[in-house]
Amino acid sequence: MNDNKIRVALVCSFSNAKVREHLPLDDRRLYNFVRGLFGLSKRNGKSYGDVAGWDTYMIDLLRKRDDIDLYVISAHSGLKRSNCCFELEGVHYFFIKSELATMLKHVIPSPSLWHRLNPMRPIVRRIIKRTKPDVIALIGAENPHISGTVLGIKGIPLIVKCQTIYNNPDRGKTGIVDEKNAYVERLIFNDLRYVSVTTDMHERLFRTMNRTAINFKWGLGNLLPEVKPLEKEYDFVCFAMGMSDKKGFPDAIKALSIVTKQHKEVKLNLIGNATKEQKDVLIALIKSLNVTENVVFTPFFESQDDLFQHLQRSRFALLPCKLDYISSTVRQAMHYEIPVVCYATEGTITLNKEQECVLIANNSNVDDLASQMLVLLSSPQKADILRKNAKEYSLRWSNDAENSQQMADNFRAVIMNFKYGTPVPQELLYIPTENA
Repeated sequence: MNDNKIRVALVCSFSNAKVREHLPLDDRRLYNFVRGLFGLSKRNGKSYGDVAGWDTYMIDLLRKRDDIDLYVISAHSGLKRSNCCFELEGVHYFFIKSELATMLKHVIPSPSLWHRLNPMRPIVRRIIKRTKPDVIALIGAENPHISGTVLGIKGIPLIVKCQTIYNNPDRGKTGIVDEKNAYVERLIFNDLRYVSVTTDMHERLFRTMNRTAINFKWGLGNLLPEVKPLEKEYDFVCFAMGMSDKKGFPDAIKALSIVTKQHKEVKLNLIGNATKEQKDVLIALIKSLNVTENVVFTPFFESQDDLFQHLQRSRFALLPCKLDYISSTVRQAMHYEIPVVCYATEGTITLNKEQECVLIANNSNVDDLASQMLVLLSSPQKADILRKNAKEYSLRWSNDAENSQQMADNFRAVIMNFKYGTPVPQELLYIPTENA
């Protein structure tokens, strides 16, 4: 028994197969009906997929600690009732039905009114009042359904871990900007005292909205299962949760069409969810470029384990994400020693700082993207070097013991600073490299 345990409320939006076994889930009819009303992609049958593997990773690390009582509060679609709770492996889980908030988000035009009427807010407040956490850790501010629920809670310190910043002036270049997402994120950031934004790019964006918050280091990772080698069926795989332009799916097809001029039989596997309209656009592009026989569509997998196993059917990963600092898909492919071709972002160029780990094309330059693909197809030696270097980088990047201890130290420092004004130890702070 540890008398110095702290109570941590981890607020997020995630799903995995283990927790779904304990959730009363419906047959997706209501979910698909609501999504269909607003032109969003539907799910087949009763399927539910894994969401936010980094949340599962953090939960897995924290549940093993004897100095933390963990309370996970998460949105989830398809619940048969407004909320449900259970305990599993020492973690207290609270899941909240998200469909009504989603429907209202599309019906109510005003971001401020939608935020005030978000039906998830009072449920989260009741859970917080009941569990009495010492600190609230919000994972991501860009998902307003769940992130907005922590606003206005008094007497409990809040730290927000950000993988991205939604209020990015470049976001409109690759898709529609959701004003409600942007509005709620700004509300959260405006008065926030504790944050973790651990890239220089995101730190600069955050500081345009908040100049005073204390910024913590906070490493992330992913639970990446063992996989079996499989016979290769595809030359390249492009995978993401959604087949959007910002994830580079159209550019991947265009680059493939250039590559086919030298390698007529090259195969590209596209993995992800798509609305009917999105898929129709991609199919039309494929037909117009005469690469119908070169492209295979694969629906996104319910289980990340199944996805990672399926990736072994491809020789290389083609991941031309345009906006992400470093997409999680890039890191996943690197871990599994699948040589990566990606676009240059402020983050991806850092992957090659010590040694070449990925092939990088100029952002949104399809000709350059095709050139890098041709390098992999023509040089087995280069592919072998990338496999080796990427695996070494992956092992350095994510250290479970360090990440676990860092989270615990951060939570305690936030509590002590909030209650007593105790200065945060310098070693816990994120210092942008441009200021180091």
